[in-house]
Amino acid sequence: MKLKETVLLIVFLNVCINISAQKYFNKEVKAVIKIDKTSEFFTFTATAENLTPSDLSLRYEFTVYKTDSNGNTSNSKQDNRFFFNGSDKKVLSSVNVNVSSKDKIIILLLIYPISNDKTQGAIGKDRIVITGKKNEVGLNIELSKERVKEIESKKNSQDQDTSAKDGVFLEGLVIQKTLTKSGRDFYRYFYSEYYNRQIKSPKNIVIEEVPGQRRSTRISVKVDGQLVWQFFARPKKDYLKEMAFTSLKRCLIYLQQLQRQKQTLTRY
Repeated sequence: MKLKETVLLIVFLNVCINISAQKYFNKEVKAVIKIDKTSEFFTFTATAENLTPSDLSLRYEFTVYKTDSNGNTSNSKQDNRFFFNGSDKKVLSSVNVNVSSKDKIIILLLIYPISNDKTQGAIGKDRIVITGKKNEVGLNIELSKERVKEIESKKNSQDQDTSAKDGVFLEGLVIQKTLTKSGRDFYRYFYSEYYNRQIKSPKNIVIEEVPGQRRSTRISVKVDGQLVWQFFARPKKDYLKEMAFTSLKRCLIYLQQLQRQKQTLTRY
């Protein structure tokens, strides 16, 4: 009896630990597999977002598991370490899948902290399942429960937004209001970072340049009318790139603050 009770206790503790661990997925670092469809392929892109102001040392595992119609299985994994600045967002890796594939495919993204504790579990997770069956839009893709809840929450929010007309919802734009070549170069560097990190802002981001002192100009970056960063323009390329990186980071911090405020209001 003692052996049986011990085994049951171990199983119970493992279940409790797993349930407890699941609560902490995507709280500090959010893992998201983004999906893009072309004529021949689906592209699945592993992305990560640091939801904290702290810099982190992390590693990721991006794995594709395949099972064919005969039951044969195979997998391929990409993994690497990366340094994550506070409130930053990164594209980690990507994989293409032929839309005509009849295999069952599971795509899993896990993000781990780099630690001496070998029992430390993942803090970021996303999972997508592609079944062999096809529907009217191509492969049948099943998202994780967390992603489904997130999408439904966004949809409900959009339905309640009185500014959305005729059921059409537009994502925020990056709007340029510059005067000089330095301003246009800054916008180009900013938008390049914005696009490469696959950021989708629900609010408009406005880059505005106005005359400053002593024949200089001042560039301001605003999110939904709120100033998040401003500086005096210089023609140097490295300086403008540094300002673009800093400005985008400030935009991400502000957007994360808006999201947390929205979640708090929804909860209460």
